[in-house]
Amino acid sequence: MAHTIAEEFLSTGANLEAMIGTMRIQEGFDIEITEEMVDAVNEYVMYVSEVIADMGKGASVRFEEKVELTEVNSVLFGTADCVIVKPFDVVHVFDLKYGQGKKVSAWKNKQLMYYVLGVMLKEDCSRFVIHICQPRVEDGFTFYQGDINELNTFHAELEDHVKAALDPKAPLIPGDHCRGAFCPNRTMCPGLSGLARSLTVKDFSSPAVVDTLSLEHITKVLKYEDTVKDWMSKVKDHAKEMMLQGLEIPGYKITQSQGNAKWLDEDVIKAEFDDEYGDKMYEKKLLSVAKFEKMAGKKRLGKDFREGYTIRPNTGYKIVEEDAKGEPIKIIKAQDDF
Repeated sequence: MAHTIAEEFLSTGANLEAMIGTMRIQEGFDIEITEEMVDAVNEYVMYVSEVIADMGKGASVRFEEKVELTEVNSVLFGTADCVIVKPFDVVHVFDLKYGQGKKVSAWKNKQLMYYVLGVMLKEDCSRFVIHICQPRVEDGFTFYQGDINELNTFHAELEDHVKAALDPKAPLIPGDHCRGAFCPNRTMCPGLSGLARSLTVKDFSSPAVVDTLSLEHITKVLKYEDTVKDWMSKVKDHAKEMMLQGLEIPGYKITQSQGNAKWLDEDVIKAEFDDEYGDKMYEKKLLSVAKFEKMAGKKRLGKDFREGYTIRPNTGYKIVEEDAKGEPIKIIKAQDDF
């Protein structure tokens, strides 16, 4: 639904704010368009609109562009959220990711390289820019620039990999691609379950002693931690569905989960207690930085607004992959002090 209303705004100038609170059917589901969704989509369309403006006259802007790579193999296809082509110069490809899960980087992103290849095989352009737009995660807007030579290398690699993947005897190789993947068989995949076992050394009942793990093993665990956790979560969901259909799993049962308590009718509570408690019943707080910037606008605040009025406190340390955003901190070893 977020993709749908983003396309509506970019192509027709539809009023996003007026959509808040309305219900729409998307792929058979009733979806409410919330303020959070509109805020996220607003960030995406503002980002895309700035690139469109920079391209000037003569640029072609397409939404939900169908991409087919029949030059590589007839099974390859996809849909790019937005494509901007400046003839004889550059192709921009955008991907809106509405999820709040794992942050996705545009750095040599194979999904978008795939889309760019499909577009540039039909366009006379020498360079490309791919954009990942993930407004509901921190620093979720990233881009990567490349040229036709890099794309030609990717083209050759893609042909080799497609050929290997379509081989009837292709091995099952689990990895980061299994997490949140579209494979319907991953809960039963021997390759993925084998990866899980290898990370715990023997089996799930007797995991490895952490202090004894080799550096190589620790690296492997860090690389595939989310993949295995996602797989285990899907196995649990699969088990729940089986039990809801009547299958008994020894040692487990299905119970009703409950959320936090909510008011049956807020107006009744207000009528009953407002005279007694007044303003104490209500909370008032300043808008978040992002929402305030949206309300006031860049013209009023200026490009350096955050530097003068905001701070991003350090909240600890985290391990990320080497190509992730951010400078590594300098670790002072004890022996360096001498």
